[in-house]
Amino acid sequence: MQKQGYRKTTIRYCIKALRSVARNSHLLDPESVKAYLATADISESRKAKLVEDVARFYHYKHIPFHKPNYKRIEKLPFVPLESEVDQLIAGVGKKTATYLQLLKETGVRAGEAWNLKWVDFDPERSIVNITPEKNSNPRQLKISTRLVSMLSALPKRYNYIFRNPQIDPICSAEVFRKLLAR
Repeated sequence: MQKQGYRKTTIRYCIKALRSVARNSHLLDPESVKAYLATADISESRKAKLVEDVARFYHYKHIPFHKPNYKRIEKLPFVPLESEVDQLIAGVGKKTATYLQLLKETGVRAGEAWNLKWVDFDPERSIVNITPEKNSNPRQLKISTRLVSMLSALPKRYNYIFRNPQIDPICSAEVFRKLLAR
């Protein structure tokens, strides 16, 4: 997958998916995998994702596989009230609050905010330049004076605003997401 240009996070999640299938079926036997998926108490969307990961694995191993037909079901996302978001921001540390405020104001992806560098932040014009991920476009976004002051108050120890580059960026992003999920 790495040779085909997949990101490290994609590869990591694919491996996790294959391990979960292997725990519940015989991974090298496509019929065993299909039987597991048919009876598994997981969503249709999850089954569709697992089928894609397993199909990629079987292609690599030259194992014939006729994919079962599972369709991803699109659902509306949960959108908290603005007051709930503000309460969350008020209840966390300075750096996390700044990160969440940036997400709230700009709507950027978590990974785009996580990879934001100090050179991308222009406090004089109240602008952040967003480097895209997942095939989106680069953007220049206006931010509030409140967010400008929050960003300006953060220590400037590294080139990145939110992450420590001395720590594996994938691991630190996953840890950060888990902290937010609590």
